[in-house]
Amino acid sequence: MLKPAAVITDDESLAAAVAAIASAMADSSRVKMLCALMDGRAWTATELATAADISASTASAHLSRLVNGRLLVCLAQGRHRYYRLAGADVAGLVEELDSLESSISGRAR
Repeated sequence: MLKPAAVITDDESLAAAVAAIASAMADSSRVKMLCALMDGRAWTATELATAADISASTASAHLSRLVNGRLLVCLAQGRHRYYRLAGADVAGLVEELDSLESSISGRAR
């Protein structure tokens, strides 16, 4: 399992950490992939490309960005690679952002 993240106490480091997470999520295709993974399963890159309605090569670049941003983990099983959310905290962030968007836009949940 993942180790608990260290608590950031200085404002400069906190700002950089939040900006890095926001940057990793700042594309609608990446958000679609994160939302698809909210079902708790590990998905292949092909499945995530389909869910995000993008090409496999574009999906690969987006998945790399999400893995590097520590929002996803990649699991290798034989010649296959599966992606899943990096933890419950990432799922919680996606849920909170959905809730925030709903309250800002007035969209019913």
